Amino acid sequence: MRHASTHGVNCERPWHPQPPEEVGYTPPMGGSDVSERSSEAAVREGAPGHAAYRALYENSPDGVLFTVPDGRVLAANPAACHILGRSEAEICSLGRQGMADVTDDRWGPMLEERERAGQVRGVARMIRGDGAPIEVEMSARVFHEADGTERACTTFRDVTDRVAMERELRNSRERLAEAERVAQIGSWEWDVANDRVIWSNGLFEIYGLSPDEFDSSRTGGEGRVYSEDRAHVRETLQQALRAPSPFTLEYRGVRYDGMVRTLRNRAEVVVNQQGEPIRVVGVVQDITEARRAEQALQSASSDLQSKAIEFQRLALGTDAEQSPKAHVPLTSRQLEVLRLIAQGMTSAEIAKRLFLTEGTVKWHVKQILAKSGCSNRAEAVARILAPSR
Repeated sequence: MRHASTHGVNCERPWHPQPPEEVGYTPPMGGSDVSERSSEAAVREGAPGHAAYRALYENSPDGVLFTVPDGRVLAANPAACHILGRSEAEICSLGRQGMADVTDDRWGPMLEERERAGQVRGVARMIRGDGAPIEVEMSARVFHEADGTERACTTFRDVTDRVAMERELRNSRERLAEAERVAQIGSWEWDVANDRVIWSNGLFEIYGLSPDEFDSSRTGGEGRVYSEDRAHVRETLQQALRAPSPFTLEYRGVRYDGMVRTLRNRAEVVVNQQGEPIRVVGVVQDITEARRAEQALQSASSDLQSKAIEFQRLALGTDAEQSPKAHVPLTSRQLEVLRLIAQGMTSAEIAKRLFLTEGTVKWHVKQILAKSGCSNRAEAVARILAPSR
C-alpha cells in the first residue's frame, strides 16, 4: 500500500497521523488544556474531528515529523519538507542513522531525553537538501496509538535568522564589554517616569559592583557618589531636566571597596513629543589616572618654573629682594628682545637683527609685558634689566 505525500512524491509508508480522540497523543509546541485530559474527555467536550487535525497537520507553518521509537520517519508534513528542502519520500527514507547525518551532536542527547522523559524541547542544527545548515527549534513528545503502538511527534521551526541575530547580539555585547573594560568607561540610562536606572557591565566594573548589589533607583545611583559631590551632581541633573540639553559633569565616585575614583560623565536628556524628559542617557569614564598624571605634571611644571626663575635671576645678577615682581620667567629669546629694546631699537630694527618678522617681535614684546606685569617697554626694561646694570 503506497501513501501519496502532499508533495506528490510516493512514500512507502502506510501510516497516517490520527486525531487525538483516536490515538490519544498530545499536540507538541504549546499544547492546550485538552492535551492534559483523556481522549474520552476530549471527545465528550467536542474536540475537533479527523478532518480538522489533518488540516492542521498539512497547513501548519511548523514542520511536523511522526516517527517510531528507532527514529525512522513515518510521515512529514509540507512545512517539514519545505524547511528541510527535501521531499517526504527523502525524509522518510533517511532512517534513524540518516537523521543523524542531517543533524548535529545535540540531536542524540535530545532523543535520549525524549525516550527517558517522554518529551523534550531544544535547538539543534539540521542540514537541508541543498547542504545548507539551519538552526531549528524542536519539540518532541512520545504518544501511543489506540493499540498501544509507540510513536513520537516532533515539531520544529527554522530559527536560523533568530539564532544568528542572538549570536551577533551576544558577540556585540561581549565586544562592547571588552571595549568598556579597556577604556574604563561605562554607560547608564535613567527611566525618569519609573525611576529605574540601568548600568552597563563597564559601569559595574568601574564601581566594583555586581548587578545584585546595585540599587537601580536614582537615589541608589547617587549613593555611589562621594558625599561632598552629591549636591553638585543633583543640581546639575535637575538643571538638565528643567532645560533638556547635553551636559558634562566631573565628580568623585565611591567603589564598593571604598576607593574613591574621579569620573567624567557625559549625558543627554531624551524628551517625548511634548518636550517632557523621559530618559537620561550617559557615558561615564574613569579619569582617575589621567587626573593623577595631570597633577603630577603640574607639580613638575611648577618645580621647573621655580628653578627657571632662579636661573633667570642668577643670569641677570639679581636676587629675590631686587626683583620681587618677576615671578614668571622669560625665555632666552624674550630676554634677547628686551636687551635690544633697552638699546633703543624699534620692533622693525630688532626683527632685522634677529632675522624675525616684525609681527613675531611684537608678539614677544606682548609676552614680556604680560609676564613681568608691566604696562610698557620702558617699565619692563627698568624692572627686569635695570638691577643688573
